[in-house]
Amino acid sequence: MERPNSEERDQIDQPPAPREDEGTSEPGSSPEGFQSDEWWRASAPESDWAQPVADAGNAEAEQPKQDRTANVYFCGRTNLFPLNLAIRAIGKENLTGLLRACWDKEPVDVLARDGEIVLATTRDPDLYCPETPDLIQGVDVVMVDRARNQQKEDGTPFLLTLARTESIDRQAALDLMRHQGQLLFSQLWSASNVWIMFEKNTELLGGYGDVIGDPDVDDWSLETLRLVQNPDQPKAFDPGSIPSYTREGYDRVQKLKLTSDEAQFGSQFNGARSVQQIAKNLRLDLKSARQLLFRFVALEIIECWPGSTMAKPEAKAGMGRLFGRGK
Repeated sequence: MERPNSEERDQIDQPPAPREDEGTSEPGSSPEGFQSDEWWRASAPESDWAQPVADAGNAEAEQPKQDRTANVYFCGRTNLFPLNLAIRAIGKENLTGLLRACWDKEPVDVLARDGEIVLATTRDPDLYCPETPDLIQGVDVVMVDRARNQQKEDGTPFLLTLARTESIDRQAALDLMRHQGQLLFSQLWSASNVWIMFEKNTELLGGYGDVIGDPDVDDWSLETLRLVQNPDQPKAFDPGSIPSYTREGYDRVQKLKLTSDEAQFGSQFNGARSVQQIAKNLRLDLKSARQLLFRFVALEIIECWPGSTMAKPEAKAGMGRLFGRGK
C-alpha cells in the first residue's frame, strides 16, 4: 500500500536526529555570535597538552583519524572565527581549559580558569623567550636547562619552573612570564588563517593553582595588541576609510583600560570622520593612526567603511569626551 503524500512530506521535512557528538552545537551552549557552519562542528581532538605537537598542518590532518574524547567547546580558522571572539568566549562563558592556536610555528597554548586568562605559553622555549632575560643571569646553567627541557615536554614556562625551585624571585618571574606570554600571543594577531581550538578540561589547570589569572579578557587582549610589531593590514587601513562603532562596541570601549592616546583616538569615531581626518585632528602621523586603529578593529569594537560611504551627521554629545577606565 502506498503512503499518503502528506506522510511522505512529513518524513522529508523532518530534520535528522542530532548526533551525540554535536552536543556542543545546541542552542545556549555556545557564545553569542558563533557561527554554525561545518567547520564549527569539527571532531574533537584529544588532549595533547603533555605531548609534543608537530606543525599546524599535520595536527589538523591527524584529527579525523583519531578517537576523540576531549570536550571541544569550539574550533575553527581565524578567517571565519576571529581570535577576539575566542578570547571573549572564555570570559563570557567562564570557561576552564586550553585554547590552542596552530600556525606555521610551534602551537601557542592559552590556559584559562573560570573565565580568566592564566598564562600563554608554547613548547618552544626559544619562541617563548628569544632573548636571555636579565632575571636568570647568574642562575645555575643546569637548573636553566632543566627548566627549558620541562617546557619542551609539557609547556610549563621555564620562568615558572625556576621560580618554583626558588632559583629566581617569584614575583619578578610571574611578571616576566605574563609579559612573555602576551608577547608570544601578540604574534597571532598578524598571522593569517590560524587554526584555533578550545578544550574544556579542568584537569589541565591542576598544576597552576599558584598562578593568578587576568580577570578581564578584553583588557588582556588589548595589552597583547599593544605589542603587535607589524599591524598593517591594507584592507582595514585605508586612510580614507571611516571608522564607526559596532552595535556593542561603544559600550565595550567604556570598560576598557585605555591609554590617553587610545581614549582620544576612540573619541573621534562618529561615523563621519575618516582615519586621515582623525589623524589630522590629533596631530598623529598615519603610522601611529594605523597602529591605534588596528587595536579597535581587532577587538571588533569598530568597523571601517569605505570613504565613499555617505557620511553620517556628527553626534552632538557623548562622543567628544575621553572614555574608558584609563591607564
